[in-house]
Amino acid sequence: MILTMTQTLNPSQKTGNSEEAMTKQTRLVLCITGMPGSGKSTASEISKSMGFEVFRMGDDVRMEAERRKLAPTDENLGAIMLQLRQSGGPIAIAHLCKQRIEKDSKSPYVLIDGIRNMNEFLEFQKLGEAVLISIHASPERRYKFLQSRARSDSPNSFQSFEARDRRELSVGIGEAIALSDEIIINSGSIEELKRNVSELFSRLKKSFASSDQTETVS
Repeated sequence: MILTMTQTLNPSQKTGNSEEAMTKQTRLVLCITGMPGSGKSTASEISKSMGFEVFRMGDDVRMEAERRKLAPTDENLGAIMLQLRQSGGPIAIAHLCKQRIEKDSKSPYVLIDGIRNMNEFLEFQKLGEAVLISIHASPERRYKFLQSRARSDSPNSFQSFEARDRRELSVGIGEAIALSDEIIINSGSIEELKRNVSELFSRLKKSFASSDQTETVS
């Protein structure tokens, strides 16, 4: 199921700044948010087959853990995530990710996995036509998925899973989910999730191409 919360990619809502307007015309930025295990990684993989470059905000935290020579456990990554935000503000990790995109991106289609607050989304709006998409799944479903994934940061108990949820909520992810432009409900099969993601991303790409042509003609 896909829920559209607001009308996105409206060409009449361009800013007056010519440089920013040019950026908005040339890049579609899909910002994915959702609680751990909700299906964000699946959406990211689908986007790659549709021509999107994927940038994961968690990679910036993992790189910092590697720099500090710390194992990428949930406890270590969570602590680093909070420390970076405490020292650099709510957009500290978004700023690092944005720098990578500005340096490495070659595609007009970019997906950012891991939005955790609205300040981050506002920062990524500077990169182009940004759409905030949340993926929702029940706690039980998310916990089972995280355990089956068996990564180094997977929860080893339901209590650690709940602690991770509380940590995510403490940095503002609840507001980002609530204010998202599009919501994908992940309550069925993996095939259904993939189909919903593909349909939504195709619609957004088509809308972006249409708005880009409108700007060119005007």
